[in-house]
Amino acid sequence: MDQLDLAILNSMMKNSRITISQISKEIDVPDATISNRIKKLENNVIRAYTMILDWQKVGLDITAMIIIQTESEKHEFVKEELSRLIEVSEVYSISGEYDILIKIWGQSIGKLNELIDDKIRSIDGVEDLTEMIVMERVKEDSPSLIT
Repeated sequence: MDQLDLAILNSMMKNSRITISQISKEIDVPDATISNRIKKLENNVIRAYTMILDWQKVGLDITAMIIIQTESEKHEFVKEELSRLIEVSEVYSISGEYDILIKIWGQSIGKLNELIDDKIRSIDGVEDLTEMIVMERVKEDSPSLIT
């Protein structure tokens, strides 16, 4: 991957619906070159094209981050079970006192509490957890690939 690939990816990350000709104009490279590079990137680097929603407008007003301690022998099972929950958007194995970090979405504090109590705490292998409600989304974006 070179600087041209990174420039193409940056353009596409800002706007996944950008046309090849728009990218071509933006970074001053012929359309055919952009097209060929994108095809190669789709085979090796680009996992999916997606969209970012305004979560509040679809009724998911509350976001929380939860750090979870697991029983070491059940760590893999807990990760798999958390990944199956539709309210969980991200699952990370982390280092430190806690083992897993997840991001969840809910319609209200009450619904979030139900999710935590009924689904997350009940997963076999979850020892302890700490919830953190997101008060304000200051930045929610992908990093730039060119510094």
